[in-house]
Amino acid sequence: MQIPEQSNSPEQSGQIAANPTSVVRRATGPRTQQGKEKSKRNALKHGIFSQVVLLKGEPRAELESLLNGLRSDLEPEGTLEELLVDKLAVLVWRHRRLIIAVGEQTQEGEGFMGWGTNILGVEPPVDLFLRYESNLERAFDRTLNQLDRQQRMRKGQPVPPTLNVNVSA
Repeated sequence: MQIPEQSNSPEQSGQIAANPTSVVRRATGPRTQQGKEKSKRNALKHGIFSQVVLLKGEPRAELESLLNGLRSDLEPEGTLEELLVDKLAVLVWRHRRLIIAVGEQTQEGEGFMGWGTNILGVEPPVDLFLRYESNLERAFDRTLNQLDRQQRMRKGQPVPPTLNVNVSA
């Protein structure tokens, strides 16, 4: 976390000096590597947007099988195409994780995606699941489109122009 630059105004510097428990002094975050490792998993509910691709308990063999299958089907050449195929595998894996999380919580009756109720005693809206799913699907489509364009350019095939559609009410 970045601490905002402090103003040189006498009021602010006096407030900080007078209040040693100010936000600036307390908000330093974890300092040790162990603390940083622990805090990066804070509030992990479902891991859909986790920076870690493979969460604890997830089968590495299935992820590797997915990646190998995509590589076999899409036949990437070069670093950029490899990166795009890797990204596709991560997006599919996150979508899989989303479906599993929703299915498990629905069966256990613990509320939507295991969150239960919020401070107001209300379950998060179901459209949150749809929003996550839509985000993942759009990212997948964009990445697959980028890979297709890259492969067409590499093979000397015509590349259709990109379409930008502005949908506004």
